[in-house]
Amino acid sequence: MSATELLRQVKTLPASEREQFALAILSLDEPSAAPKPSRRRVKWPDVEARARRIFGARKLPNLVLLEREEAAF
Repeated sequence: MSATELLRQVKTLPASEREQFALAILSLDEPSAAPKPSRRRVKWPDVEARARRIFGARKLPNLVLLEREEAAF
């Protein structure tokens, strides 16, 4: 049954039954009382520790700031 056929049949219903039908449709949208799946915490990698392992205690320059300083306005 298509949506237009359904609407045509709903229009033929008496007003009280149409209202009950609309309320029944709206109640379908309400979320059920089913438990929500638990959210697992994301474990992000320790970027700073990885950089220390790769580069040691050296300090790397911030290339973005250096580029901004060199750019002509």
